Amino acid sequence: MKRVVILQNEVMEYRKPVFDGLARHYDVTVVHTGRPSVGENNIYAETIVSSRKIGPFFIQSPVQVRRAVAHADAVIAMFDLHWPIYLSSVARCDGRNILWGHRYSENHTANRVRDWLMKKADGLLMYGSEDIDLMIARGVRPERIFMGWNTIHIPNHRDYSQQQKSSLLFVGRLQPRKRIDDLISSFARCLSRIPQHVVLDIVGSGDMEPELKALVEKLGLSKRVHFHGAVVDHEALASLFSTAFAYVSPGPVGLGALHSFAYGVPVITCREERHGPEFENVRNEENAIVYGNPGELDQAITKICRQSDLSSRLGRCAYRQYEARSLECMLRGFHDAIEGVS
Repeated sequence: MKRVVILQNEVMEYRKPVFDGLARHYDVTVVHTGRPSVGENNIYAETIVSSRKIGPFFIQSPVQVRRAVAHADAVIAMFDLHWPIYLSSVARCDGRNILWGHRYSENHTANRVRDWLMKKADGLLMYGSEDIDLMIARGVRPERIFMGWNTIHIPNHRDYSQQQKSSLLFVGRLQPRKRIDDLISSFARCLSRIPQHVVLDIVGSGDMEPELKALVEKLGLSKRVHFHGAVVDHEALASLFSTAFAYVSPGPVGLGALHSFAYGVPVITCREERHGPEFENVRNEENAIVYGNPGELDQAITKICRQSDLSSRLGRCAYRQYEARSLECMLRGFHDAIEGVS
């Protein structure tokens, strides 16, 4: 069995199914600097290494990392310039290095470093197709590029698009960049134009929670806006998604869009945000409403709540898109990259 080492900053809960899926075919060890992640149901192994922050960089012990990757048939390193030790082996061109995840930034110097690393890497495992044409134009060899479509495994996924709807839903961290205050204000302006039974469910926690609750009080929305706190139970989340006309995020979206699609719920978001690479799954008037400027959010909310057949149609397509971005699809990309370099 081939030995695969995956280099991460920490192990997020939603990544565990990915690592377990790989561990059914490979001897997988995840090297990271976070808290222990392996539970009684996980079959991947882990090695925790120490790190310290110096300016914008996170520095691990080179000795610990080299020891962890010794004798690996493939090393999959997260493509993040803030973790230079993880990327150092790429420069040695030892024929087994895969960079996972990529996106050009607005920093031209950083992009030149990314180009240099990509040309030296043995494989590039991509979240999506964004930037691939540009990468090739800048000298990356296309045969080294593999698609590992980024997704989130929802064990109780189900198409709820035909169920009766009664809410709008936001799920995520309560942070300024998510613009949840804009969502609450827009919802308030729409009250006279949408059915009286429609409520706004806000799921998540974060620094903005007191401020958002104060805004709800100020706008007199206490009976129409419900704060649920952080919810991680899949059945509880399914219950909340199942009654939603749409998952609404005025700020950037990423895996949250696929989470919504997993329950047959369309997305409403703004085109002008710097979304995650998963945004390429979001298609206006097919599985989502993607509006052009902040003033159009009111129109989108009114439209989705007054046209139940629209929510059903978009939701049905949203669920099909989630099925096309299944965990198995993501794992096939990993398999192709591992076999391609090892």
